[in-house]
Amino acid sequence: MLDFDLNEPLMEEENNEQDDEPFIGQTFESEDEAFVFYNNYAKRHGFVVRKDRSDTRNGRTIRRDILCHRAGKQRLKVADHSKPQRNKKSSKCDCKAHMRITLKRSFDIFPEEWHVTKFVNLHNHGMISPEAMRFLPTNRTITSEDEKQILMYKEAGLQVRQIIKVMELHKNVKHGELSFIDKDVRNLFDRVKRMLGASDAKDLVDYMKSARQENKMFQYVFTVDGYRRLEHLFWCQPQSFDCIMKKSPKTIITDQDPWMTQAIATEMPTTKHSSKFSCWFAALLRNDYKNWCASFYQLYKMTLPEDFEHSWTLMVAKFKLQDNRHIKGLYNIKYFWAPAYLRDNFFGGMISTERSESINAFIKRFVSSHTCLTDFVKHVCILVFAKLS
Repeated sequence: MLDFDLNEPLMEEENNEQDDEPFIGQTFESEDEAFVFYNNYAKRHGFVVRKDRSDTRNGRTIRRDILCHRAGKQRLKVADHSKPQRNKKSSKCDCKAHMRITLKRSFDIFPEEWHVTKFVNLHNHGMISPEAMRFLPTNRTITSEDEKQILMYKEAGLQVRQIIKVMELHKNVKHGELSFIDKDVRNLFDRVKRMLGASDAKDLVDYMKSARQENKMFQYVFTVDGYRRLEHLFWCQPQSFDCIMKKSPKTIITDQDPWMTQAIATEMPTTKHSSKFSCWFAALLRNDYKNWCASFYQLYKMTLPEDFEHSWTLMVAKFKLQDNRHIKGLYNIKYFWAPAYLRDNFFGGMISTERSESINAFIKRFVSSHTCLTDFVKHVCILVFAKLS
């Protein structure tokens, strides 16, 4: 008959920190198993371990010391004062804590195993707090399954911080409790980019070919340089132009890119080109930019070139901008932006490149130094489809 009070809670077996401590005679099937065991022990007790040199016999490792990360003495560095000095302090303090494992048989009839033959648990330094332990590089890991999820979120256009948040929600953990941090995700992107770097341009051209096969209306053309490297690329989604675009458009709006201006003049000489810009850029040229803006916008109300010329002269004199090279340049291209010189052309009420700028802002949300060319094109194609659907 069991003798206990049903109303009294059962005593749970206490966890003794000594139970997970390595001991002489402890065995492992492999060197890696022993290292994982001691590494996990170190994580729970506030230090990090690393493998030291091993003893090898007939090409086989027969002994290995696994040390505290602060083992060894700091090396004296010869400073080169001609170069910037990092002055990074070494963490080594000649700590003697370590675990030695040796490959041997307990009995002749047993297979060889890795035995703990020495264990020193005396540290001469403070231990790392549990909160700080997870930020150490050796304790931060991204599993292969997490890598797939992260790269999928990246392809969907999520930024690193957004990816971290989604992963926390997916794993149902609090903020900061993942086994990796922002830096690890960026390092993953760098590693993938390096792997794809050699074939980045080829993968992009292959993508273009595939898109062309799926839809004959998809257009692309590219050039290569003398070393057979991708030099220029143009592509056009089927949604971008309808069937009437078999001839040059009557009007086109761009920003003030001089190369685009030259290309349009050469390839589409009959098209009226309007080069729009942000008036606020010009406004910031003056400290009294509010008054400048008010005067500048008055120019957009003028429909006659003579009125524009008269008002421009007065405005430049009022703000003493006769020698301002930006204002001179703006006046020189007045035929591309001033309504008084564009009144006979239809631009659908658009007086600037706001739509293009909104697209640029969207693209910047997912484009970074880690973005490969193919992913960039895919996102632009998605945006074009969304805008024109």
